[in-house]
Amino acid sequence: MDPARVAKKHDYITKENGPYIANGCMRTLRAIYNHARKTNRLLPPDNPADAVDWNEEKRRDTGMGASDLTEWFRELAALENPVRREFHLLTLLCGSRTTALQQVKPSHVDFRRRTLHIEKPKGGRKRAFDIPLSREMILCLIRAIRFGRQMYPLQSRKWIFPGDSASGHLAETKEDRDTLSKWGNDLRQTFRTIATAAGVSEFDAKLLMNHSIPGVNAGYVTRHKLLEDHLRSQQQAISTAVFSAIGKMLTKDAALRDWLGRCASRCVIGGQQMKRGDLGEDQDRIPHAA
Repeated sequence: MDPARVAKKHDYITKENGPYIANGCMRTLRAIYNHARKTNRLLPPDNPADAVDWNEEKRRDTGMGASDLTEWFRELAALENPVRREFHLLTLLCGSRTTALQQVKPSHVDFRRRTLHIEKPKGGRKRAFDIPLSREMILCLIRAIRFGRQMYPLQSRKWIFPGDSASGHLAETKEDRDTLSKWGNDLRQTFRTIATAAGVSEFDAKLLMNHSIPGVNAGYVTRHKLLEDHLRSQQQAISTAVFSAIGKMLTKDAALRDWLGRCASRCVIGGQQMKRGDLGEDQDRIPHAA
């Protein structure tokens, strides 16, 4: 009964937390109130969030181009925690939301089909989907599993990206911008940018990111029929473009060479002590798949 209080709260959140978070909070309040009115007609018909003067929002243009990737890879190689390092790299290579990647499990990786199952994406389980894996993504996952087992023996039994949080997996993936300039949604935008530069169509990029496809014709596309061949080739084209952008730095820069160099990758694969119970029957196929 006091919409002015809601408007005042919106102004306060804007000042303390920023315009985007303030708008997001009020959109959530508006949705909750509308849902509550479905079962309680005694509530006033006017939504209290209608009193809010919405902050202007602009799409944040924070993605990187190919020329920006060399410096970003140097920053990433310098991260002290190797599990977090592989997490950010995988975010870039697949363009997935961080909240979904945080919760991936060893059982979600199918090295035979070369897919990563995203069980709880935005939209819930009904929107679950498989991400086709490029060679670089497979190596990234193998390194993450190896480092996770070394650093978090207990948590790594359940999670690919384990951590010290109450859940047992990485819960906070933000980094100091002075340490790592781009992370999270920045990397999703970078994925779309690099995909365009690699010649991947907007339609295929949306399928890879599990975005909704507008239009009637999209309903006739069966995504999983494209997964094994077409979408994987598009995914590989994006990963190839990412690593081509850093070019000779893989051999010239010591930190990058020790992390991503050809010999380093073979050592990582050769050092795997993967149990059959963790990754299923495909454990012996991991080096071949990579």
